[in-house]
Parts: sequence; structure tokens; C-alpha cells
Amino acid sequence: MLELGLAIDGSGSMSTAQFNLQKNGYINVLQNASVMPQDGSVAIQIVQFSSTVQSVLPMTIVTPGSLASIISALSGMSQLGGSTAIGDAITFLSNSIQTNAITSNRQVIDVSTDGEGNTGVNQVTAANSAIANGIEQVNCLGIGPDANCNFVRGAGSFSESAASFADFQDALVRKIGREVAVPEPASLALLGAGLIGLGTVRRRRQR
Repeated sequence: MLELGLAIDGSGSMSTAQFNLQKNGYINVLQNASVMPQDGSVAIQIVQFSSTVQSVLPMTIVTPGSLASIISALSGMSQLGGSTAIGDAITFLSNSIQTNAITSNRQVIDVSTDGEGNTGVNQVTAANSAIANGIEQVNCLGIGPDANCNFVRGAGSFSESAASFADFQDALVRKIGREVAVPEPASLALLGAGLIGLGTVRRRRQR
């Protein structure tokens, strides 16, 4: 089971039309079964951030039965406007993933933004703290030339780029595809050997 926390930028640096391109990109990708598995192997949580962080969808296991509520939550999301509290969004999702009732063996936070954090907790500090607390990756999708993904952290973490909001959906397909991919057996064996060598492994609950 993968828990995937999605943090969506709703700051005032983007126009309403740009925000809607971003929102509709998420809607199209999340309901596409060829990109987002609907077999119960992935759970997603969605927040929007600007000067504050607003919950859009609590952690929800993705199945054909839950898809309508996921899409409805996204469709009803209105742009907040304001500043860009990337660090607060990372902290919010990290705390939520650590404390919810879902049992998982992978935890990833995924931020999309057209800028850089300028209020609240520093995004690099927040990402380092999330990794220290057991989140495996903090990834980023940067939109346009002003996006700053300097907070990407964790083994195998990465950033994707979209040249503009018109290119956002294609970049999101690439990013979500990488995040939900199950590691190959050989990679899992190497990972297991590495963890044994470490002796102690940080891992959130395994109930």
C-alpha cells in the first residue's frame, strides 16, 4: 500500500485559468486507471496551500467505489490565493500520514507549485523533518521558470518540470506514474539487504 499526499499550489501567483488547468489536470489523471491504480493499492490525500493549508480530501483508498468522491472533492476546490506555504503543506501531510488509521509500507509527499515557499515553515526544513519521521520521499512538480523544487528529499526522490500550465497534465502523468510504480523484485532484494545492513530502520507503523 502506498500513501500519497498531494499538495496543490493555490497561491495568488497564478491566474484563475492557470489554477483550473492545474486542477483539471489532477482530475483527469486521478480518474485515469492506466495512471492511477484503482485496485486498493494506493491511498491519496489532497491539500491546497497558499498562505494557509486547506484539506481537500482526507486519506482515501483509491477504488472504483471511492473515485466519485475523490473527483467531487477536487472539482469543488476553489483557489485560495495568497502566499506560498510549501513547508506548511509538507508538515501537514507528514503529520497526517503518520497518524491516520491506514496501514502502508510506502509514504510519499508530492508537491506541485509554480513558485517557492515564502511564508510559514521553510520547505527544506519541513521536507527534512518529514524524511526523519519516516516519509520515504518528498517530490515536486515545478510549473514554469519560477518554480523552486529545492526541497526534494528522500531516497529515489525526484522533481518533474512543466514548462507552463498547459503542459502540467503531461508532467503530472509522468510524476504520478513514477510514484505509484512498484519496485522490481531485484530492487526490492537490494533494498532489503541495505536495510539489514543499517541495523535499525525508521518505519512508521506496521499494524
